[in-house]
Amino acid sequence: MKKILYVRHDKIGDFTTKWPALSMLKQAIPDATIDVFVAPVVKSFAEACPHVDNVLVDTGDDAAIAELIKEQHYDAAIVSLSQYRVYKLLKPARIPYVLVPTLNWYQYLYKHRTNAQYQDGISVWRRGCNVVEHFLKEHNYPIPEVKRPFWDMSNKKHKWQEYYNKQGEEKLIFAHPGTGGSSGGVPVESFSNMLIDISQRTALDCRFVVTYSGQEEVLADEMVAILSEKGIKVEKAKPLSSLSEFAESLVAADMFIAGSTGPLHLAGLHNVPTLGFYAGRRSAPHIRWQSLSADDRRLSYTPPVGKRTGRNMALVDFDKAATEAAAFLDSFYSDVSR
Repeated sequence: MKKILYVRHDKIGDFTTKWPALSMLKQAIPDATIDVFVAPVVKSFAEACPHVDNVLVDTGDDAAIAELIKEQHYDAAIVSLSQYRVYKLLKPARIPYVLVPTLNWYQYLYKHRTNAQYQDGISVWRRGCNVVEHFLKEHNYPIPEVKRPFWDMSNKKHKWQEYYNKQGEEKLIFAHPGTGGSSGGVPVESFSNMLIDISQRTALDCRFVVTYSGQEEVLADEMVAILSEKGIKVEKAKPLSSLSEFAESLVAADMFIAGSTGPLHLAGLHNVPTLGFYAGRRSAPHIRWQSLSADDRRLSYTPPVGKRTGRNMALVDFDKAATEAAAFLDSFYSDVSR
């Protein structure tokens, strides 16, 4: 197996959850060229992925894309996001082995299918790994262990800590007050008061860094004002030139807190401890959309499960979250090597 195409051409967050799968694929077949087919908005971020060799961009010109794929002479393709359009893009290339998830009727147009991506009770990122495991087993490759961090930027950690104004032995606690797609927004006042409680309950010296994107700057300003009024050390994150640069910079974080899964996934690439807020649903989004950090580096909180309560993030037990976050920080960073 010398050349493999991986197809995931939608949102940034969805592509981020596939980094573990791409890491596993590269570990198992290190000499293979791994290309990804992605949406234009993901291009620079995909180019930064250490497990990817080349990036093909979905320009919308199907004839040109199909010809480009055909010219690459791929030995195999793994389709993470299956659409009938993808089938038409891949068909002219006559790729010997194409693996697709079992989801829609057009799956039966392919010879090789798997339902590994749709197991209940596991995370989205783990489902992606399951598909790659199926692929590797089919081709008699050993299954490698999941290795964190998925993006090793440890050599740039000090640089980014300086960028975010870390002083002395401070711990940088990042907070992102934006909203998630499947949950309501976490009230800024409740979020901010929780951060104040964390600062007061932990034995560590903390500086808070408030991140944002686009229209979320209004929320960031409000959070900074609330924390500043209480004498809490806080910084509003300075803008960076690209998503990939922002994602890289999160290696500076000692904890990342958000109610939006996208930023949590980016922080998880560095195996940063995360605290996430999720909707309270029977489908358990706190499991499905858990961050990419290791199990012992994840905290998650939801409002009570139910139609009337599940999206009301004001019902989260913020006092419990603050107490447990402070205890986690004290315990985790008692190891001076961290």
